[in-house]
Amino acid sequence: MAHKMKELRTRLHEINEEKNKLHLSSNVPDKSIVQRKETHSFVLVSNVIGRNKDKQRIIELLMRIDDDGASKMAVIPIVGIEGIGKTTLAKWVYMDDRISKHFDHKVWLSMLDFEVKKTIRDIIESFSHEAKCDSWSLEKLQNHLRSIVENKRCLLVMDDVWEVSRENWEGLRDLLEGVSKGSKVIVTTWNKSVASIMGTVPPHNLANLSQEDSLTLFMKCAFEQGQERYFPDLMVIGKEIVNKCGGNPMAVKTLGSLLHSKTNQSNWKSIRDSEIWQLQTDILPSLRISYDLMPSYLKQCFAYCSIFPKNYEFNNLELIQLWIANGLIQPNRNNTELEEIGQQYWEELWSRSFFDDVVEDYLFLKFKMHDLIRALAISVAQNDSSNVNMNMRTQDVSLTTRHISFSDPSLLPEDELPGYLSELSGIRTIMFPIKKEGSTGESFLEMCISRFKHLRVLYLHDSSFEQLPNSIGGLKHLRFFHLCGNRNIKKLPDSICELHHLQSLGLARCEELEELPADLKNMISLRFLDVTTKQRRFPESGIGCLTSLRCLFIGDCKNLEALFNDMQSLTSLRKLFIGGCPKLTSLPQDIKNLKALENLWICNCENLKLQEGRSDEPRSMLRLRSMMFVGLPKIVSFPRWLQRSARTMQAIDVAHCPNLSTLPYWLQNCSSLRRLKIEDCPKMSSLPDGIRHIPTLRELWIDDCRELSSRIAARSGEDWSKIAHIPEIYIDGRKMK
Repeated sequence: MAHKMKELRTRLHEINEEKNKLHLSSNVPDKSIVQRKETHSFVLVSNVIGRNKDKQRIIELLMRIDDDGASKMAVIPIVGIEGIGKTTLAKWVYMDDRISKHFDHKVWLSMLDFEVKKTIRDIIESFSHEAKCDSWSLEKLQNHLRSIVENKRCLLVMDDVWEVSRENWEGLRDLLEGVSKGSKVIVTTWNKSVASIMGTVPPHNLANLSQEDSLTLFMKCAFEQGQERYFPDLMVIGKEIVNKCGGNPMAVKTLGSLLHSKTNQSNWKSIRDSEIWQLQTDILPSLRISYDLMPSYLKQCFAYCSIFPKNYEFNNLELIQLWIANGLIQPNRNNTELEEIGQQYWEELWSRSFFDDVVEDYLFLKFKMHDLIRALAISVAQNDSSNVNMNMRTQDVSLTTRHISFSDPSLLPEDELPGYLSELSGIRTIMFPIKKEGSTGESFLEMCISRFKHLRVLYLHDSSFEQLPNSIGGLKHLRFFHLCGNRNIKKLPDSICELHHLQSLGLARCEELEELPADLKNMISLRFLDVTTKQRRFPESGIGCLTSLRCLFIGDCKNLEALFNDMQSLTSLRKLFIGGCPKLTSLPQDIKNLKALENLWICNCENLKLQEGRSDEPRSMLRLRSMMFVGLPKIVSFPRWLQRSARTMQAIDVAHCPNLSTLPYWLQNCSSLRRLKIEDCPKMSSLPDGIRHIPTLRELWIDDCRELSSRIAARSGEDWSKIAHIPEIYIDGRKMK
């Protein structure tokens, strides 16, 4: 290798000398960066479709004169992905007669960059029609700005803000403090971080257009007015094209415009049968800017998402494990857990609007990718990833492909790999995300294992394998192996315990799995374990030996009567879920010694009793952030061993616990608590007085607790004074304030 490196350096040196002799420049502009366009405030109202409710909501916020007593100028963020219509909505509001009459001054600012001095100049020139003030100092600019906005009710629209520092925004906002009460700012952005920094009210998240509105917009662009009725066949194809646009106005307008005045069915069918990312439109370039501005570590993680199929429902825990398995999470100097860094990556991508339809599901976050965003991921991943349609016998798969997903392996020949697969050597990920009833693909899996020795990820969700090849133990580089949802497999090969580098093992919903492998303790690198088995108890010196575990999920183990008594050895465990285990009657005594545990969720264990414990027992649990008790009819009170985590607790959720009558007295010590949720606990008759001493509590949810609800709902009830300081209170689904 040393000799090869020396030869490579020599070649590079020669190339550099030739470059200098030929006077070649290395300063080549990056053509992948598309220049952002300056925007203006005019819009043809007849061209705006499907945004009436959004417009009314924004105008209602703008017309509030007193700003609800706020001392700062109100800022209303409009947030959404590229092409969704943020700027169009802002223009429509800006041009409304009610707005023109309500505000003394309006100014439209196209925020190609957020530079305070330039922004002040633009405001001055718009408000006072001054001559160009490019040469003015910042001092002169701010003095003049304050003089012209003083006691004026002003509206500023800051369109298309990509990035802004809190320091720059607060500096500009402070200079505008002389404006009259009732002045407002509208900011449009795709970046949720910008909305968080600038906004004073919750962001207005702009949704996709409805199918009906999308079709109306498409026909308006594709036909002269009223002409569509003469082409019923094209109308049918047009509806199919609109379906592919996913409600994105930019996509709808672009494709409709491409087909304007074209009445040949072949033109329309070619658009219908193409993917959006294959078209020469300005959809992807506009989204590409978002990608180009990302740091490199996010680009890799985003591009990896291209391997998942269209409309796939992600969850953040699974995706982060995949990133870790492929080495895409960069450790930092603070020794922060990889899972925590991965969550930071996920939140950054979400804040940039790359993830959509985010829903909290207690244990994780579910989300999807808009079709256009997925198209961008496929575009930037290039040859690194490939989605293979198994109905096609030949595929254009690059030799440099590293990550590959198959629609249905049972459709392939059983005796050998197709030529386009047998030539690959560097595959790191194999995924079967789409299955057909009855398909197995066992022989195909065995061929993949024998051919691709450097696999890091084997993703076999919802497969129907009855057995796995023993050769799986030879995948020495495997980091991620998930078999979740396999309802046929009964036994895992013993060789799986030879995967000493495996970090994530998913066996959830494997309902027929008789037991875990005997030598599970040898999988010393496991960080994530999700298990469903038919066994009655877990063996000692098994899971308790996996000292690298960060997440342990034990679910739907219908026969499980006991866990394992060496749980305290899991010194790195952060998340513990135990659910759907009806025969489980108790937890190990040493569960309270999991001092690194941050999330404890126990659900639907009908016979489980949580030991109260002695008041003089040794200290236990230090850093729980969230706890959830759901479907536990045997519990009557909270265990004392939770008390040590009072100061770190951020969320408490209790549901379907019919014999739980009180919340713990130490609730008043939960100085970090943000959410308290109580559902279907009929014996819960009152809230502890100490709840009034929790200043951080932001959300209180009470559902199906008849007596408790009656003490709060009327506001004059006995417990109302205890909770009046909480900003968001929901009683039986109704928001109280």
